Amino acid sequence: MNKILYATSFSLLVILSSCGDKQSDEFKETNDSLAIDNAPKDTTPITVNEDTKFKFDFAIANIPSPVSSVNEISSWGIPYNNSFLVDTKKASPAAEFNKGLQLGAFNIDMSYAMVNNVGEDVLKYMKAVLVKSEALGLKSAVDQMVGKRAEKNIANKDSLLRILDEIFVKSDSYLRTNERVYTAAAVFAGSWIEALNLTCKITEVATEQAAKDKGYKQLWDQRFYLKNLSELLDEYKDKKECCEINDKLKVILTEITAIKDPKDFKEANFKSISEKIYALRTSII
Repeated sequence: MNKILYATSFSLLVILSSCGDKQSDEFKETNDSLAIDNAPKDTTPITVNEDTKFKFDFAIANIPSPVSSVNEISSWGIPYNNSFLVDTKKASPAAEFNKGLQLGAFNIDMSYAMVNNVGEDVLKYMKAVLVKSEALGLKSAVDQMVGKRAEKNIANKDSLLRILDEIFVKSDSYLRTNERVYTAAAVFAGSWIEALNLTCKITEVATEQAAKDKGYKQLWDQRFYLKNLSELLDEYKDKKECCEINDKLKVILTEITAIKDPKDFKEANFKSISEKIYALRTSII
């Protein structure tokens, strides 16, 4: 399973003890049904364009895991606020590319709830992830890779995250066609957008300058990663919905890149960039 499918695999990995016994029991049947050690092997013929796959692998290898970004911003001392997250009841029906974007966003919101030990929200976004994953046809890939391992580590969040990291690395078994790479790229783009949305929201409400400076620095650092993501999406210039998202990403990249030193990142820069990120995030939901 590829690195992007963390969105689906995470749904199997986050039934933590912090969610409470009663809430965990709600999903025990779902978790058991998905955790199949002997799932059929994927026999899809390998037809992926190697250049496209290389750009995907390069982009993913050079962008920090969105989950690690969520861990970082959750350490800034800003109280958890679920109003920052996607309202799953209002998420619009979507074409395939947008389903991938939404899946990525739901995963980040689930991660944010998880690292803050808000079990009710973890379960809500897990439901959304499961539904969206099924709609994208990703369930069998999860079955194949995860099996019973999540069940055996259910009470240990660190162990679950290690499993998650391992799954990131194993990409070849899923990325067999250009369509699958396209879906994976959409999920990762959605994750990146939602992680940056959270960064901006948390920075915006911070009252301590130290926390604001961390937010500014995190945004400034995106120039390294966003370029790789944009170049990957450039592989799909024949896909209108992808081009529309990528054009907006390029505007954000240009604005961040124009700031040559993090010390030059000011409140006005933050306001301008965050407004573009909010608008982009709204367009995918």
